[in-house]
Order: sequence, then structure tokens, then C-alpha cells
Amino acid sequence: MEKRKKNMFILCAASLLSAAFIINFSLFFYRSYQKELIRTEQDQLLTMARTVGQSLVSYIEQELTALDLYFEPGRSFMTDSHEQALYEAALDFLKKKGSVYDAMALYGPDGRLVFQEGEGNFHFSDLSLSEGDEALVCGKELSPKGWYQMFLSRSFLWQGSLYRIVYAMNLNELYEQIVAPVQIGQGGYSIVKDRELNIIMHHAPDQIGIDAIYDRSRLYPQLDLTDLFSWIALQQSQPEGQSVIHSYIWDDPDLPPQKRIVAYTTIQVPGEEWIVNSTLPLEELDQPLSHMMQRLIALSASFLMLLVAFVYFMTKGMDRGEAQRRQIAYLKEINEGMELLRRKDEELQRYHRMQSIGQMSSHIAHEFNNYLTPVMLYGEILENDDSISSENQELIRGIIDSVEQAKALSRKLLDFSRQDSYGALTEQDLVEETALAAQVVRHMAPKNITVQITLPDTSLFVRGNKGMMSHVLLNLCNNAFHAMEGKEGTLTICLEQKGPDKGLLSVSDTGCGISKEAMDKIFEPFYTTKRSGKGTGLGLSVVQNVMDSVNGQVQIESQEGVGTTFCLSFPLITPADHMPCSGKRYFHRLIVVDDDRTLLKCLKAAIASFSSQEADETGSSHCPHELHAEYYDHPAAVLSLLERDKNLCDILLTDYSMPSVNGLELAQMVRRLNPDIYVVLMSGSDNMEFEPYLKSGVIDRFIPKTELSGLLSRLLYPDSSL
Repeated sequence: MEKRKKNMFILCAASLLSAAFIINFSLFFYRSYQKELIRTEQDQLLTMARTVGQSLVSYIEQELTALDLYFEPGRSFMTDSHEQALYEAALDFLKKKGSVYDAMALYGPDGRLVFQEGEGNFHFSDLSLSEGDEALVCGKELSPKGWYQMFLSRSFLWQGSLYRIVYAMNLNELYEQIVAPVQIGQGGYSIVKDRELNIIMHHAPDQIGIDAIYDRSRLYPQLDLTDLFSWIALQQSQPEGQSVIHSYIWDDPDLPPQKRIVAYTTIQVPGEEWIVNSTLPLEELDQPLSHMMQRLIALSASFLMLLVAFVYFMTKGMDRGEAQRRQIAYLKEINEGMELLRRKDEELQRYHRMQSIGQMSSHIAHEFNNYLTPVMLYGEILENDDSISSENQELIRGIIDSVEQAKALSRKLLDFSRQDSYGALTEQDLVEETALAAQVVRHMAPKNITVQITLPDTSLFVRGNKGMMSHVLLNLCNNAFHAMEGKEGTLTICLEQKGPDKGLLSVSDTGCGISKEAMDKIFEPFYTTKRSGKGTGLGLSVVQNVMDSVNGQVQIESQEGVGTTFCLSFPLITPADHMPCSGKRYFHRLIVVDDDRTLLKCLKAAIASFSSQEADETGSSHCPHELHAEYYDHPAAVLSLLERDKNLCDILLTDYSMPSVNGLELAQMVRRLNPDIYVVLMSGSDNMEFEPYLKSGVIDRFIPKTELSGLLSRLLYPDSSL
């Protein structure tokens, strides 16, 4: 009896210790995971603050650039002798910007106010004027409407005298356009202060214009602002920082306290320094942790209750061996769970490594293509040079062959980095692909099945993968063979064009058909109606994936006992090499824009080579259409020239990656100036990421840099054999 009591005491003590261990472990895990989440969220908030800050700086710099370009010498209104023309031009700039600017004012050389439009605290008569000044930020003021106005000014020479135009930018509108749209959870937001700690952008209007600490101390003497004082002191001493502070909900009249995760960064705005502060309520981050903790507590309580019940049953006669076996089974489950968690963690780490490798591969392939382009262009120029000996021509051919192999390697790198697609899409002849796959189907058809194939005489082109029709037809026909197993049957494959932009492939059989119950499930992976060992259930899933990759559609018509027809529709395209002759367009004035001067020099030599070859083919010193080309290494110069003469060129070739304005942004600006200019974008990446801009008309053509020579020559000289 004494031994039994001793065992019971040991068992109770062990139960209590186990429960205490689980509770402490749960609390430790909760606190550790909470700290890790807070550190992660602080990094994300700092990234958001940097993004918002960079967007603000870029936006203001773009507005200064726009002001410089608008009031540069040579504009028509700058030569007019009436101040009314100057007023109308300045007012037109104000109206075009919509709500971005509240007002404008023009000052003469003697400091007099020539005219003013809108509400703004203009007091710039003491500004010194000098010829050729660029646009600059000359201060900010709190407007009567409760928001800050930033003043952008530009001096210019008009009628022999220096004038200064000043525009009042609405910083509240800037906040609504750039800062507010950046979502930070449900209760997070970003604010902007200047170096004097005045709040210049805030979602609560009554906070704008007050000092972040001292005005709040005066306005809210009942609040404890200790954490805010420390936070502001950090902002005054360091350019960036993160923390967790006690703050308040400023847009709530009751000013309830709230613990918040905060991060800030300092940005250099033209003319002054601002602080961008991003914040998120800690409670919003803690909610999932609290739910997890509740589950852990419930689990601990359940475990404790199980231990109590276990002790109770032990008092009724459970032997020690049974208790040990249960404990071993429980520990085994814990070990299995820990092993499962370890494997999941390894899988997650492997996924992140593969993701990083994919991103790195894409970047390497892009840069690789940039380096390959000059080598390929110069090699083809030299290959077509009749003055080079045949021995050297063979060496040049070897260089070009090596570059082609390097280009293929770059293509594989891009395919590897694109892990969320079915592969790189290229122009494919649907008729040729279907014919090749149909021949394989004809050879593999059983003797009891007759195969009928109908194909059009003309080519139909789609954007897809090489060999994709083999995947489609072999899977569909294999299912048809199984459906007609054991009886005479007919398999019909028919490809035809429906309308100008759709190709229709139908695969029909005279088999057993598909039941209504199975119709809704046939595209699900691993679903099959075949008996064991006859199918995996993946065939139709593969067909659906292929059609999704080319933006195609699949329709099914089936009747039990009669047969089934699969109708696959493909969107057709017209490749550049198959454009009808009536659609040729001849270009006479070309502008090339690329910030890489080495590539510009290479393109200049290549285009000159195209022109000389075209002249040799025609037997004349003049081509069928003369091409005049100009080359620029900065898009601003082109935009400035186009503003003066909208018919400056009829084709524009621009690189995508440029530091100030990328190729797509330049294309949009050119479209606004002259929509008739043919815009061609070139890049070291492939055309898949630019497909939406081709469809929307932002650009007319995309040319990979590794294919510049062939595609560009056919574009500029459509009648030639270059």
C-alpha cells in the first residue's frame, strides 16, 4: 500500500511538472515568436517608409523637370510680346496638373507681382533672379484650407527681362496620391514630418501643421508622451530607425492609447529634409499570436485534464506497465511531429533558395543579353563585309556561332527563372505542329480504329511552346483509343480557321462517351474513369495546362454510347515575317535612345551597314526609301525636341532599362505628343513581360537585344533580303 501511494505521489508530481513545462514552453514560444514577428514587421515598415519616401522624391523631381521643360527657351509663348500669352500658358500648365497645384503667381524683374491665380501664400518678391535657373523648391507654407503648400519656382528670360513663375503644390493631394494608397494592414499608415518636426502629411487633418511633440504636449497635457519624446529624439540623431512605442489614435476624439510598431527613414527632398514615419498597431500583429496562444492553453488544459483522468484511473487499478506504454506512444507522436516540422522547415528553406536562384538567373540572363548584343551586331556587320578574306570570314562565322550558343544559354536561364509559367512562348505554326503530332497518332492507332486527319493548306500561327501539340493530341487521342477499345471506331482530327483571329482544333471519337457525373471532374489531376493500371488521370489536366498557357479554351461535347468531341480554340497571331505586303510601312526618320553609349555606337554602325547593303541590292546610291537616323543617350533630349516638332520622327527605337525614365514611360510620353510615331522597345529580357503593353498599344513592337540585327533590318527595310 505504501509503495502504491509513493507511485501515485510520483505520478501526480510528474503530471504537474509536465503541465508546468508545457505552459512555460508555450509562453516562451509565444514571446520568442512575437519578437521575431515584430522584427520582421519593423523591417517591412522600414521598407515601406523607404518606398514612400523615394516615391515622394521622384514625384517632386519629376514636377521640377516638367516645370523646366515647360518654361524652357524656344516655346511659342516665350516669344510672344503680350503678358496675356504668358498668363494663359502658365494657367494651362496649372490646369493640366489638376488638383496637384492650388495656385500660381508670376513675379517680374523688379519683384512686382504680375498676376496670381488661385489661393496661395505667395511672398517671394525678395527672391533673387538669375538667367537660366533650373526649377527649384523655394519653401512651403500652411494654407488657409488646412494643408501645406510647397512652392516650386522657375526663372526664365522673357522680352529681355528675367521673370519667376511660382506654383503652389498641394501636399495633401500628394499624400492622397502617393502615401495613403500604401496599405499597411488594417490600422497602419504613414506620415511625413519636416526636419523641424512639423507634421506636413497625416491622415488626420487636425494633426497637420502642429509640432509632433511640443504642440501635442500643449494640446494634450493629459497624455503620457514619454515614448514619443524618445522616438523623436532618435529621429533627430539618426537617419533611420525602428521601435515599439506607446502612442495614441490621433483621429479618435477620445485619444485612446495604443501600442504601435514604428519605423522611419529620412529623405532628401529638393530644398529640404523630410522624415517618413510608417506605423502599425501591435494589436493587429498580436491577433494571430493570441489565437495560437489560446489554442496552446486549451491544449495544455486538455493535456492536464487527461493527466488528472489518467491518475484517477490509476487509482482504480491501472498497472504501471500500461502507463509507461501510453507515455512512450505519446512521446513517439511528439517526436514524429517534431520530425514533420523539421522536414517542412527544410522544404521552406529549399523553396526560398530556389526562388533566389531563379531571380539571380533572370538578372544574369538580362545582363548577359546586353553584353551579347554588340558582339552579335558587329559580327554580322563583319560577316557581310566583302573586303574581309575568306579565312577571316570563317573566324567571324565561328564568333557568331558561339554567340548563338550563348544566346541559347541565356534563353535557358530565362526559362529556368520563370517558374510560374508553362515555358517561354514563341511563334509556332499550328498547322505544322498539328501535322507532326497527327502522324505520330496515326502510327500508334490500334488496327480497329480509322484515323481521319483534315488540315488547312495555309499556315496558322499561335504564340506557344514547341511541341505543345504533341502533348495535346497524344493525351486526347490516347483517351479516345481507350473509349473505343474492343470495337470498330473512327478518330477524326480537324484543324480549321474560324474568323480572322481564331484557330479551332476538334478531336472526335465514336467511343463510349463521358457520363454527366464524370464531366465536371475530368480536368482534375489524378481523376480517371479507366480501370486500375490503364491511366493516371493526368492527361486532360496536361491538356488544360497547355491551353491555359496560350490563353486558349477547351469545350467538350459528349453523349454516352455515341462518342465525344473535344474543341480547342487557339488565339491566332500574325508574325512579323508573315505580314502581308500591303501592310508594309516604310520609315524615313529614325530616333534611337539608349543610355549605353557603346550600344548606341554599335547600333549606328549596324544601321549604316543595313543601309549600304540595301543600296547595293538596288544598284543605286539611294535606297527605295532613304532613312535618316539620330542617336541620343538621354530621353529628356528627345522629349524636348518632340515638344518643339511633333513630326520629328516616324519611328522611335528605345531601350527599356534607363536610369531616369525607362522605355515604357518614354513611350507613353511620346504617345501623348504624337500617337502616329511607331515605337519599338528593345530589352535584354524576353517579350513575355511586355506582352500587355503590346496589346494595349503603349508600344508597337518588341525586339530582344539578341535578335536586333535580323528583326531590325526587316523592320527598317521590309523589301530587302537582309
